[in-house]
Amino acid sequence: MAAMPRGGPRTVPDPEGEAYDRAMAEVRAKRRAEEGFHPIEATREAFEDWQAGPAMARPSTLQSLIPVVGPAWEAAVDLQEGNYGGALLNAGFAVGDALPVGVALKGLNAARKGVGVLKKGSVTAGAAAKSLRRKGVATPGTEIHHSVPLNGTSRTAQDWRNHYAFLKVLPKAQHRRLTGRWGDLPKYNAAQRLWYGTTDWMKAVPTGAASMGANQAENAVGRAKETPRR
Repeated sequence: MAAMPRGGPRTVPDPEGEAYDRAMAEVRAKRRAEEGFHPIEATREAFEDWQAGPAMARPSTLQSLIPVVGPAWEAAVDLQEGNYGGALLNAGFAVGDALPVGVALKGLNAARKGVGVLKKGSVTAGAAAKSLRRKGVATPGTEIHHSVPLNGTSRTAQDWRNHYAFLKVLPKAQHRRLTGRWGDLPKYNAAQRLWYGTTDWMKAVPTGAASMGANQAENAVGRAKETPRR
């Protein structure tokens, strides 16, 4: 037996309702012709027509796993059905899915700009800093932070921790406050050190994973509600 859409069945024939929708559409068209075009009113009416129109199919479990597309699709169906809370939640999941993608693209672009010296996956700290500054990734007033500490390893030694993926350019004050006071400013607490001391992709990966997990949980609950009892 097919799953029932949220809000009850939407495919039961309703001649009177369809006739009413057509009549109202004609009334709106006549009013628009008489009063002229009003963008806000036209948008509202178009949205109402879309909600009253053919129901969108909800994505399958496999389709809902597609990053960005899956939750965005779910959000569109929720919006059409008037489930505005679900639409907002799924839209948030779509943004959460997009975050790691955006960060990855940002990182690849920065790497393309000037971290060619890191082709072998390791380089000296000095060479990495020189490359980042020469290509404009690190600007005056900033310092280069190792998200994975060198722990006493010589800055002239080849080391994977000098790879761009593990480096973060920070304003001087932020960088210094990771390890101690800076002027009148105190050392960052543990939460602040974790936030400022890690790269964007390090923060994005767990965010995206949490978003996808929450998305699947929310959609599973929705499908359970849609399944009719035998």
